[in-house]
Amino acid sequence: MDVEKTGMKTSTKLLIIGVIALVAVLGIAVGAFMQMNKQSSVNNAPVSINQSSDTQQTSQSSWHEVTTITNPTEGIVSFNIKGEQCKIVISATPIVNYQMNILSVDLLKNNVAVGTDYISWTATESPNTKENTTVSSAGPGNYQVNIHVTDLETWKIKVYDYY
Repeated sequence: MDVEKTGMKTSTKLLIIGVIALVAVLGIAVGAFMQMNKQSSVNNAPVSINQSSDTQQTSQSSWHEVTTITNPTEGIVSFNIKGEQCKIVISATPIVNYQMNILSVDLLKNNVAVGTDYISWTATESPNTKENTTVSSAGPGNYQVNIHVTDLETWKIKVYDYY
């Protein structure tokens, strides 16, 4: 009976060590991917955008949609913000391929990073749509989003200006 308990403890320990190792490898892979993405050269692949021209002035500040970016490619899209804050909302749905599925977006102001956001799915994770929001208070000016897509069925980036 003591042998059975010892064997169960050993297998449980091995399982825990295996899970920890898997999480560590996944963390290193995501970190390497993000570092590689930041060091990669600027890719000007075509993307489709819908730029809105919101000319309505209000006395109270609120979020105004600037553009929506959708296309299963990667690249850089530029836009201007007149308010003090910029918000990006990213959403995506992965393809079912039992691989890592990733949407990574770097928010840049005058080619300097002011925010990064990403959505990812592991090989065994349910392929439900995910959404994340990033807000930058870098002020008005020229912004860019650097987009990197890995095995996604659909994705969308909405950009908002706060004024």
